[in-house]
Amino acid sequence: MKRIGIMGGTFNPIHNAHLTMASSAYKQAGLDQIWFMPSKNPPHKCSSEIVSEDHRSNMIKQAIRNVPFFRFSDFELCHEGITYTAETLQRLQKTYPEYQFYFLMGGDSLFELETWYQPEKIMQMVTILAFARNGETFGQMRARAGYLTKQYHADIHILSMPPMPVSSSMIRKKLRTGQSVHDLLPENVEKYIFEQHLYL
Repeated sequence: MKRIGIMGGTFNPIHNAHLTMASSAYKQAGLDQIWFMPSKNPPHKCSSEIVSEDHRSNMIKQAIRNVPFFRFSDFELCHEGITYTAETLQRLQKTYPEYQFYFLMGGDSLFELETWYQPEKIMQMVTILAFARNGETFGQMRARAGYLTKQYHADIHILSMPPMPVSSSMIRKKLRTGQSVHDLLPENVEKYIFEQHLYL
């Protein structure tokens, strides 16, 4: 059975921390592939700040094109309406019953998971691979994972990655104010952003 990691998000734009998280999960959890799956209409984000599906998809494809175990997936983009993680995972399991899915998330998402739509279903369907990314300590992550495991019978693994204080919102702000983003995202993604006049 193939072990597939799901790297979801708006990817507005994709950046180096996304790629490092995915590579770390691939190595530490022994996955076969990582699928980068951009959200269509994330319920918790302002859609006016999000560039088109085509632009976000093109940036992902540029960013992962030289990594053989990374795949682009338009699974969520092909679904009309607001996309909820629980529903996406249900559809994935029905579509690919031969795969075992792992869901990647940062520490902030792990601490907010109970506020998501049907969090109990998410934790029943997939193994969660969580990374401290926003100042959470390993102890805090372990404690949170322990609570969720006890409360929801979740299967959560705390993985490690190099500290990378970068976010998509930070990149957008830097671009708007004319600051360099050269070290924050792949060179071909940076080139695409300037060629397409995104976030400027």
